Amino acid sequence: MTELNLSEEERLYFSLKGLFESYGYSRFQMRRFEEYSLYLENLNFLKSRDIITFGGRDGRLLALKPDVTLSIVKNCKGSEEKQRKVYYRESVYRPDRPGGQFREISQIGLEYIGDVDSYAQLEVLFLASESLAAIGGGYVMDVSHMGALEGIANSCGMDSLPDEVFGCMRARNLHDLKEVCISCGMGEDAAGKLRTLLSAGGSNKKKLTVLRSLFPESAKCLEAADELEELLNALGEESTAFGIDFSLLNDPAYYNGVIFQGYIEKFPRAVLSGGRYDNLVKKFGAGKGGAGFALYPDELDFYFKKSREYDADALVLYPKDIAPAEVLKVVKKLSDEKKRVLASSIVPEGKRFKTIIKL
Repeated sequence: MTELNLSEEERLYFSLKGLFESYGYSRFQMRRFEEYSLYLENLNFLKSRDIITFGGRDGRLLALKPDVTLSIVKNCKGSEEKQRKVYYRESVYRPDRPGGQFREISQIGLEYIGDVDSYAQLEVLFLASESLAAIGGGYVMDVSHMGALEGIANSCGMDSLPDEVFGCMRARNLHDLKEVCISCGMGEDAAGKLRTLLSAGGSNKKKLTVLRSLFPESAKCLEAADELEELLNALGEESTAFGIDFSLLNDPAYYNGVIFQGYIEKFPRAVLSGGRYDNLVKKFGAGKGGAGFALYPDELDFYFKKSREYDADALVLYPKDIAPAEVLKVVKKLSDEKKRVLASSIVPEGKRFKTIIKL
């Protein structure tokens, strides 16, 4: 990460720190490693199953943490608090892509654990959108609901959708979906309904209408549609940045409600992801439910480079014999005007400045 990008990440973090604390979240800090068994027992929850392990002096097998949420939920086990609202800035250690090299990956996020009611879910979703807005520029948020997936499976006489069907839906592979559904015993009618649902276009209202019309007998599908509609209505003007996408899916063993991914304009990959994970919280005995999200500043390196035409708004170029107080006076004035400023006795090589002020 370059010096400029680190500065951008710091700027973003302190902006989000103030935002999260203003909504009652407190800083959560953790160790860099956990017992490997924590991850071994929850491999499906992780983005990658490749984990860096090492032996502790007491004989336990330890791991550099590949995930933050698991550590936080584990820490909340047995807590008597009905609500735990925490935010974090941590590094995780995992491959940057399947088969890739291990990297230290920075995350900024928050978790709401305990009694997660309708307002708590709305708050988490709102703060996720505000986190994207803090980056600058336009953004969009894809949103879905795992309850709809469970309802669809139940309507086909199954507890959960087969992995092959799940994978086709997640990849939006409409070409093979029919054949896969039939081979898994779901039938041609179910395949047709899934194709219709995944290919539904238009407004969010229209997509919810499609879900309700395809599975009118499924209470879980109807409840999922109602919750999504309620959340989007409650978001008001902010809801224009949200788009329902039923191909957005997470592991149902951990996730059970609203899930979402955030994107910024002119950048192809998701820079934020999150959702409701009551099943994970209950598994650890840490409360009734949980919701949260993580923002990935490392994904923004390229974006920050391209979005900044200049390395700083102003270069204050001063002679070496000037009084330092005079330089500080000019720099402080520019900083108070919310400008990015660099003071130097020479022009730095390879840097671009909107304005050069010679003292």
